[in-house]
Amino acid sequence: MTLNQLIKGQIARIIEIKGEDAISIRLMEMGLIDGEQIQLLGKAPLGDPLEFAVRGYRLSLRLNEAKCVEVEII
Repeated sequence: MTLNQLIKGQIARIIEIKGEDAISIRLMEMGLIDGEQIQLLGKAPLGDPLEFAVRGYRLSLRLNEAKCVEVEII
């Protein structure tokens, strides 16, 4: 399962950031690392971007970025 598949309010644990490109590196620099908990707070009216709570702050990601983050529901 990836971040873009979460339902509002669900909490998940990050398993892996897919890829070796600039997007995946940037996601890791923003604090999305293996084992970290993340929660979907909401979606924009058209579904993009998505807003998450992670490591005590809010983070907005585009759909294509959220698809790079593999998670498991807690």
